[in-house]
Amino acid sequence: MHNTLLTTHYPQLTTQQKNTMNKIQILVIGRDADILQAVVRLVNKNEHWNATGTSEDESAIELFHQHSYELVLLGGGIASDSELKLRKIFTLQNPDIKIIQHWGGGSGLLKNEIQSALENNEGGNFNIVDNPFN
Repeated sequence: MHNTLLTTHYPQLTTQQKNTMNKIQILVIGRDADILQAVVRLVNKNEHWNATGTSEDESAIELFHQHSYELVLLGGGIASDSELKLRKIFTLQNPDIKIIQHWGGGSGLLKNEIQSALENNEGGNFNIVDNPFN
């Protein structure tokens, strides 16, 4: 399910790899494999975006450390403690990372959510609900 390119280890890049490097990199995290695959496919339909998908927290953290993402898209089904952990780790490593929650609603809504987040120059988290009891 990972669409990763480890370009630092390969000095001779293919044209496809060079094109991927020029795209906005998006990390998609979701628990349902079929939905995750569909979301990654939809994101990758945009010629300016390149999505990498994973369903595991540890894999997401590893990918985030290895690559430069401009946006993290959190899908449904992620437990609140996992979401909080991921948000903290990602924002510690990159305070300007944009993190959005996607609950579904089709490709048009997904595209608009991503575009809105990318156009917001302030970075940070979107659609987060803080728990005052934690």
